[in-house]
Amino acid sequence: MLDKNEVEEILKIKGKTRGAVFHTDVKYVLDKKGEQGLDELRKKLEALGQKNIYGKEIKSTGWYPLGWRILSLLLIEETFNWGGKEIINMGMSAPKHSFIVKTLLRYFVSIEKTFEESSKYWEKHYSVGKLEAPEIDIKNKKLVLHLMDFKIHPILCAYFKGYFKAIANLVVKTDKMTIKETKCAFDKDLYHEYVIEWE
Repeated sequence: MLDKNEVEEILKIKGKTRGAVFHTDVKYVLDKKGEQGLDELRKKLEALGQKNIYGKEIKSTGWYPLGWRILSLLLIEETFNWGGKEIINMGMSAPKHSFIVKTLLRYFVSIEKTFEESSKYWEKHYSVGKLEAPEIDIKNKKLVLHLMDFKIHPILCAYFKGYFKAIANLVVKTDKMTIKETKCAFDKDLYHEYVIEWE
């Protein structure tokens, strides 16, 4: 159960994220739990003395504390008793609802182009961390992503698993795609590594 002390620690996390992430959370919760589920989250935020991060005053392209991003995911996970699988599914659904992704979609012409531009794309969403694609092997149908300087919270490991897979799926349209986090900053690795493979 999240308490005010934990929330205070979460809010000390350095960095900012775009408001679009909260909009995608809202859409996912409404889809799975309806308006009642969203009301439940808002009441919990209020009980923790926090601003309503699910309100209309949050702008898609505005910058907001990265701690709010963690708070939102942890609150959703706790409120609905969801586990890693559901958080991955949330990540997978996010690009479909993201205003920023829709704006950038015109650049997603090939997997090479999409992931060669990954560092610029990352900077449009987060003020900290760096995303690179050191290996884009079209012949062997494999993509490797490195997320560096981003040891924020383990819940994002699962979320990004779904998110990166969904982005890859926008350009490689296949039902046979896998993603694995093969390195993790929370396992003493220097960065997070995601390996995407497809048929």
